[in-house]
Amino acid sequence: MTSAALRALLASAVLACGACTTTQSPAPTPTAAAAPSAPSPRPECASAHVTIYFAGEVQSEQPVATTLLNDLMNLVHTCEAAGGSLRSITIDTTADPGQSAADAAAQVHRRQERLRAALIGLGAPADKIRNGHVEQTGPETVMGRRAEVSAELY
Repeated sequence: MTSAALRALLASAVLACGACTTTQSPAPTPTAAAAPSAPSPRPECASAHVTIYFAGEVQSEQPVATTLLNDLMNLVHTCEAAGGSLRSITIDTTADPGQSAADAAAQVHRRQERLRAALIGLGAPADKIRNGHVEQTGPETVMGRRAEVSAELY
């Protein structure tokens, strides 16, 4: 195993041990943008995904897992150093239950913008970050105050 592959494997393990669920998917999700149908030939460039939970108060918009965003961007930089590239970063966000549609949309927008700003601060190119699916969680949803951040690498 090459040292770059070992670093990528260790970086994956760091994400798996984070404060919230993380996975690496073997193949990119098909999107409207033209993306290769096969995964990257570089092991350092497996697509990465983190789930970030927000504090329990409805007013709080701060993500509680800046470390996970750091780890995600470290995977992006490792891929780029191996000759790969970042195709996109998608932020899928949920709104807290019990809000009007307008309040939920505003909350989701604030959360997406805070994550976008944090990612840009960590070196993500702004033109590669896009907002994805939005949903309003129901009162029965456990751990519903979250954002799913996915990096498609090749």
